Amino acid sequence: MNDLAAATGMAKPGLYAAFGDKETLFARALEQYATKNGEQLYAELKDTELPIRSSIKRFLTLIAKFLTDESTPPGCFLVRSIVDNVDSESPLMSLARKFENWRREALSERFEIARAKGEIPLDADPEKLAEFFAAQVSALAVISIAGADLKTLERIIDTAITAVPETPHIPPDSEKTTR
Repeated sequence: MNDLAAATGMAKPGLYAAFGDKETLFARALEQYATKNGEQLYAELKDTELPIRSSIKRFLTLIAKFLTDESTPPGCFLVRSIVDNVDSESPLMSLARKFENWRREALSERFEIARAKGEIPLDADPEKLAEFFAAQVSALAVISIAGADLKTLERIIDTAITAVPETPHIPPDSEKTTR
């Protein structure tokens, strides 16, 4: 609270009057963070015309750039909130899980679109792929906290992208007619 009071120029009683208790203030900050950083990113993920691998790579790369931006604290506020509250069933943990689910749902929808377009096999599971890539976001956040630079995160992303299944391509001239 001392840091917040200093950063905002408000006295602690003013902060409490404006936002309520520490937990409420933390929850509002987490909501602001997730909404500000998630809405556009997730909308773009679903609305893009890029092929699925390029779309997912772009999504992860934008996150990696954010995570390694020197003008922001290292890591991800959402991931840190989950890690810090992992043993808790507090409203904060519920809120953090809500935003994690939002990320997974956006990824799942993108994989559903890719499957409908024939970009991934029909037997590919969008939910499992979404879980995997949501976990990659968390992994990138943790690795960036440990000091990984953008180049390192990009190499990890390049490897992760290979988990996107490809639809087998059968050239039209390879079909043989039998008599």
